[in-house]
Amino acid sequence: MKLTDEILNYGLRLSMDFGDNWLKPINSRLAEKYPELSKSEALNCDKLCKKINNEAHNFVKQNPVKTENTIGFIDPDGFNSFMLDKFSWIDSENLSKLYSQSCYYARK
Repeated sequence: MKLTDEILNYGLRLSMDFGDNWLKPINSRLAEKYPELSKSEALNCDKLCKKINNEAHNFVKQNPVKTENTIGFIDPDGFNSFMLDKFSWIDSENLSKLYSQSCYYARK
């Protein structure tokens, strides 16, 4: 089976879960919804989602917006352009969540 945009976006959503699933592999949860995926495909999706999260977090961290009195974050449009240039299949819900989480982690 091919990793479709739908499957990839679902996997990306899973990879951003907080709570009990925070930072856990998505393979088994992905297989529950898409049992036709091979173990290799589920593993590849997990690896890709980790890569995307890392790239998003690093981009926000490495591109601060500085003003006279504060340091903020790149605007969401700049972030979205960067991410969609690399991963054109990411949906708007995931882009928004990636941006929010990346800003959260950049503050830590």
